[in-house]
Amino acid sequence: MNVMSDTGRSGVLVLKVNEDDVNTILMNTDVNCEGLLQYAYENFADVFSENILEYAFAYAEIPRDEITKKQREAAKSLIKLHEVEKLRDYLVNDVPEDEWDKDFLKWYEKKGVFGEVILHMILKEFKNTIPLISKMYFKDSFPQEAKGFDAVHVSSDGSTLWLGETKFYKAWKKNGVLKGGIDELVEDLNKHFNKDYLSEQFVIIKRGLDAQLSHPERERWVEKLNKPILLKDIFQCIRIPLLCIYEDDIASEYLKVVEESVKNAGVYSHTVTVRDYYKEINTYPHRDRVQTVLILMPIEAKKKLVKCMLEKIWHMQNI
Repeated sequence: MNVMSDTGRSGVLVLKVNEDDVNTILMNTDVNCEGLLQYAYENFADVFSENILEYAFAYAEIPRDEITKKQREAAKSLIKLHEVEKLRDYLVNDVPEDEWDKDFLKWYEKKGVFGEVILHMILKEFKNTIPLISKMYFKDSFPQEAKGFDAVHVSSDGSTLWLGETKFYKAWKKNGVLKGGIDELVEDLNKHFNKDYLSEQFVIIKRGLDAQLSHPERERWVEKLNKPILLKDIFQCIRIPLLCIYEDDIASEYLKVVEESVKNAGVYSHTVTVRDYYKEINTYPHRDRVQTVLILMPIEAKKKLVKCMLEKIWHMQNI
């Protein structure tokens, strides 16, 4: 396992471990006014907001004079802001996230769409994918109780369908009744990657493509999705990225050390530990036939990251 520093196209994400079955990604760092190293939260939030439009509309052709309207629509489709006046007060007055009402912030911390947009960013930056259908269409086409994939992308050459799942947690593993992100990703793997569920989702994906004439790989995937669903064939053309974003001391420790070899040793050890746990609990019956990649993103502070993303969404909804 090699540890690297491959910075993504946006410059806000750094791929530290890049193996076929496991990746570890960190937010990029910068120096503050005092010259101290810190995570680049504001830069990350800027790129996050830039990706919301494509996340929502994929390859929709948007006239220039409608971009502002569509940005506002995309932000509103992403999340319904809760207690808007209180949120506005926190953001306008730049109230530190630690001073927010705990129950208020907890409501936002549970929203899975934050992780979905981050997965969208990661796939674009490091896997060279493009979104296949609009996430707005994908969500609106489901019955109320149903859940779709968190990412539906294709490789740039159109040969591989990427169907992703993501969890945004306070920790990657928890004892007792509450399960951590890795546990729930394995549950999703068993629940979503079977013949019945894939058949149902492919119908919805095809409908989305029927309405999306501008996508460069539209015809190829409409033809594939019209064929009978055979797992042995499907498993040959899909990849399953499983993204787990979680608070961990490794992210804080990374900032404290200067020597690159020391930083890399910590990231390596952490990645091995989490990957071994994932393999231990993975009961998916087709695990030897599918290409899964566990994407780990340890972060310093979930509250701080959620606040930065919320600020961008709030501004987009009010432009």
